[in-house]
Amino acid sequence: MKLFEHIIGFIILSLGIVLVIAAELGAGSMDAFNFYVNALLSEHVSWLTLGRVAILNGVFVIILGFILSRDKKIFISFLWIFITGMFIDFWTLIVGYIPDAFYATLIMKFVFAASGVAIIGFGVALTLDSGYPPSPFEYLLVILDKKINNIAITKIFIDVTYLILAIVLGYLYNDIFEQIGLFTIVLTFFTGVLVKHFSNQIDKYKSKKGVIKHVIE
Repeated sequence: MKLFEHIIGFIILSLGIVLVIAAELGAGSMDAFNFYVNALLSEHVSWLTLGRVAILNGVFVIILGFILSRDKKIFISFLWIFITGMFIDFWTLIVGYIPDAFYATLIMKFVFAASGVAIIGFGVALTLDSGYPPSPFEYLLVILDKKINNIAITKIFIDVTYLILAIVLGYLYNDIFEQIGLFTIVLTFFTGVLVKHFSNQIDKYKSKKGVIKHVIE
């Protein structure tokens, strides 16, 4: 059951990522980086997709994390980034069937983006609640934090690094603001708050379910 919860968490997370990107009001720094890499290279590399770029980015992070820590456990996280990448492509295909006119207005774009942010928060909360090994990026966060000794600064360092890379790639793509905008800031500073909120709700649900089960028995 815990494994199922972990996998579902990544599937839900990938849906949130796709909704935020579709809204074009700013994606998370890492997702913006993946978007621009795909946008710049997919015309020249036919097999490349947004999901596959996410997987390749994850592989790079796994290798970097292993070099820094020599911890072989990080290789387990490849499974999670593979699932996320495959479902990013799946949800991109599904969302692609929605007529552009449906979310052409600023209000609908905002609804898409806000829904995506909430879904991302819920998906991450599920993966953390399961207790299974984290994604490559969370592994890297833990590894770097051992050297920096400040989890907040470590996360900001990773986010800013990806943001700078995304801005450079966005400049080369001639459209920096397609995936760097208001919700880039929202995702950077408020995802943690949402994850905490949903984690608390999951704990309350499980506690309530446990009480009901105990009463029935």
